[in-house]
Amino acid sequence: MSLRRRSCNACFKGRRKCDLCYPVCENCMRTKKNCQYAYPPRPRARTNELLTASDEILDAVLQLPLSFTPGTCTPDITPESISFSATSRLVGTLGEVQPIQGSTRSWQWVMDELKCYPGEFAQRGETIFIHRDLYRDEMPQPIRTAFGVCSSFCLRSETTNREMAFRVIDAEVSELLQPPTDPSSSSGCTLSPLRTELARLQALLLYQTIRLFHGNLPQRITAEQQGSMLMTTALKIIVRAQSEPELQRPNTRHAWVLGECIRRTALLVYFLYGVNSVYREGICVGLHTLRQLPLSVEISSWGVDGECAVQGDQEHWRGENAETLSYEAFLARWLVSMPRRLSRFEKLLIVPCQGLEAAEAFEDLGGLVAESI
Repeated sequence: MSLRRRSCNACFKGRRKCDLCYPVCENCMRTKKNCQYAYPPRPRARTNELLTASDEILDAVLQLPLSFTPGTCTPDITPESISFSATSRLVGTLGEVQPIQGSTRSWQWVMDELKCYPGEFAQRGETIFIHRDLYRDEMPQPIRTAFGVCSSFCLRSETTNREMAFRVIDAEVSELLQPPTDPSSSSGCTLSPLRTELARLQALLLYQTIRLFHGNLPQRITAEQQGSMLMTTALKIIVRAQSEPELQRPNTRHAWVLGECIRRTALLVYFLYGVNSVYREGICVGLHTLRQLPLSVEISSWGVDGECAVQGDQEHWRGENAETLSYEAFLARWLVSMPRRLSRFEKLLIVPCQGLEAAEAFEDLGGLVAESI
């Protein structure tokens, strides 16, 4: 190993960590100092150039529409690998862990939306991807444990032993990432294997959200390293659900809720790691797969009251509610739809690609149209 000093002269004198960018490092660029190296570093590989993307490039990525020719993109079963060499966005000049924050209103809105799910689950027993009726009859062990962890971490954050909480999360994630030998017998529940797999993935999504938005540097890095496993699991459960006749043409409200929870959970897994990778590296990991993930045509049916839904099961759930469309097809349909009030999930789908201003203008125009009728 070479003992030659690698940092630039300004960072060396100021005793700051130099990111070794050539010809000007990030510290010198920010402080407008003359950046000179005693031994100029070697040029970085092409793939690493993306890691120093500026905020302008990051904002441009967020504004890119998801447009491409349908059928030309095949979902990649093994998502793109994440690079962990760039820590400049995680650790400040003095070594403190930087919170994940957005550089625009749209970016910050998406961040705030994603980070609130564990606390929301602890308070209400449901989230945007866990329907309140999904586990009404029987709750699997991963969801019970996740509820306890989220309640302890989010509702009593001042008195919670964070070190112990993260140790519990570490143990739970390690166990959930292992293939279950016999999910029914080990947890004592009688749920179907598909629903048990969904519960495990939902618990993992809650834990990784806590790690990425509330954890320290080792917690974030560990969550990132496990991202490809979660995304692959999400794809597998989507494929498995599409082979279930009950979910392809749901005849009951209960079957539709299960299918929609699977679709939303898979999409939120890709959203979480995509948003994190854009923040870290200026690129969206798994973007091509994200475009193809299915959504229900009748998103608004998520909020239908359970009792009303049961009364209209046979006549209501055999029609359009069985239909799905891809995420990019949803965006294309939204662009030509009538202005109206957006549901929370619809807004989450729209803001990362079209911006918060576009979504708010759409809703405002919908209010004016409603008043004029």
